[in-house]
Amino acid sequence: MPARTTAPPASADREVLRLAGPVAIWWIWLAFVAANVVDFAVQGLSSARFGAVVSAVLLFVTGLAYTLALRPRVITDGAGLTVVNPFRTHRVPWRLIESVDTGDWVRVRYAASADAEVRTVHCWALYVSARARRKIARGNPGSRRRSGGFGGGFVGGFGRASQAAETVGYASSEGSRLPEEARRLAAMPVAKALASRLDTRAARERARRPPQGQEPAQANGQVPPATAVTASWAWPELAAVVIPALILLIVVLA
Repeated sequence: MPARTTAPPASADREVLRLAGPVAIWWIWLAFVAANVVDFAVQGLSSARFGAVVSAVLLFVTGLAYTLALRPRVITDGAGLTVVNPFRTHRVPWRLIESVDTGDWVRVRYAASADAEVRTVHCWALYVSARARRKIARGNPGSRRRSGGFGGGFVGGFGRASQAAETVGYASSEGSRLPEEARRLAAMPVAKALASRLDTRAARERARRPPQGQEPAQANGQVPPATAVTASWAWPELAAVVIPALILLIVVLA
């Protein structure tokens, strides 16, 4: 990572985190769909009904594959985390994050204020395999080779993937390179290492949080956008699954 000579804009701090397995599944499925389309075009279909059913199935599974495999991701920037799950998107400012850890998925725990209830957002994109959970429970991440089961690889940025480079780049952005820390992260399952990175950054931002009673003033009872947690439904993705499912149901029952 090149040295930074000036303070970068907030957009320069943007990073997209996801595992490689689901992305690979998406592209494999697209290749399968393309092969079927070519085969049908060359050989033709035995009947119109059969073609309608096959087309409806391919459309439905494509919607599922996009929503469950390609869409989920975690986006970090200078202001906070954006957790993009299949049907919901959560935006959590760094200053409100209490901790980031792992269960079946990477979990982001946050509280809107010092006395508010702590809530949890599960990051669908950063799942932890059963094998990795056993290693974490034993407190022995294993060897330097990261193991997270199928899909344990890490895809960051705009599709450029390198676990080692991401670890070194993180150390560099902190102003120093710590071989011990790099080795510790390299020995962890991918999702656990990413959770550790995010938790460290959240702790640093949380330390800058103003004392209770000194938060930015609110206008008309509204929390300033920079300090508010937001959540929204992904209506296009819902439609991409529900509409093909209805089409498939109609075709099968017709």
